Amino acid sequence: MSYRAYLADAAEICVRISDEESRAFGLTVGRLDLWPPVSFNVDHVFSLIEDSGLDLVILRVGADNVDFASQLHTEKLISWQADTLLYFEIDSVSLASADTSNVPMRLSECDELETDSLVQSIFEGYRNHYSANPLLERVSVVAGYQDWVRRALASTDRKVFKALTPDGSAIGLCVVDMASPASDEVLLAGIIPEERGRGAYQTMLSLTGREALALGKSSVVISTQAANVNVMRAWCRLGFLPQVALNTFHVVRRDTFQASLGDAKVAPSV
Repeated sequence: MSYRAYLADAAEICVRISDEESRAFGLTVGRLDLWPPVSFNVDHVFSLIEDSGLDLVILRVGADNVDFASQLHTEKLISWQADTLLYFEIDSVSLASADTSNVPMRLSECDELETDSLVQSIFEGYRNHYSANPLLERVSVVAGYQDWVRRALASTDRKVFKALTPDGSAIGLCVVDMASPASDEVLLAGIIPEERGRGAYQTMLSLTGREALALGKSSVVISTQAANVNVMRAWCRLGFLPQVALNTFHVVRRDTFQASLGDAKVAPSV
């Protein structure tokens, strides 16, 4: 679920099949969002998951549901927490004027060959919630992000930008969901390793604020796993404030878990 969906009225609680993840993992995969905060019954939630017949359901719930983890296991399902996701937000005027790094840069739209190369460089070795699942140990986060960015290139609601220095060198990448009339959501952002620590990341985000402001958007939203403390420090320096904390759980059918461990059918890419 996107942040703009979170701001909307609470949606019906249901398991939604994820065709992309199912094709990539060689398992049937679904998503279940228990946010924005809604009243739910844990037994009903697990009935939905069991009745879906899916091998894996990726579930997100507000981190304030501290007793949720203790209720996750059933006779048919095994579950574990895979990560905690934090959303931050800033008004676009503040972000557009926040950069003080003096790193000259501009944003330009990308093509597929450029994005594959930049994602490879930026996210090599990166781990996300897939990495917590032993059934997905051969999944490549980089390949998954490359596929995700390719789909963003084909989307009318999303823009893929590269960050260019004055000499035309591409040193960063960001993917922005621009579907909401009120805010832009940065879905993916990073700087190549050799340019980190010089303020380029802050400059790139500031430029996304200028893009949002030019379109009349009031704010910019971004999210990451709780372990990425350094990037959150950069956001705080720019003025981003935390908004939402979500725990991510992987819920797997016990028979699938037992049958699939070590099974060569688990795909090598996301």
